[in-house]
Amino acid sequence: MMVQTSQTQPGIWCNKHEATKILGVSQSTLKKLRLTNQLTEGVHWSRFSSRCVRYNVELLKDWAMNRANAGLHNKGIANYLSSLPSYQPQAHKTVKRSTGTRALAD
Repeated sequence: MMVQTSQTQPGIWCNKHEATKILGVSQSTLKKLRLTNQLTEGVHWSRFSSRCVRYNVELLKDWAMNRANAGLHNKGIANYLSSLPSYQPQAHKTVKRSTGTRALAD
């Protein structure tokens, strides 16, 4: 079952059943792809609990399309990550520092 973010738009996370359909592989092959780091934790999949693994739909599709071209898939990952709010540049706060000198105790 795919996670729903609204009534009409599917979420970015899916379970192993949906992931196997997206990639066209068996559940054992999907697990093997995870365990051999062909699918990267925190990028292609995340563990939400000890028994709950979810897969990133967008990046699974990109991986399937660009499997033979790692450079192209890495660009897809970079584009995806740069779209996340947590990867946006933070505004720097100006900290006013005093210009006085401090004497060190002997």
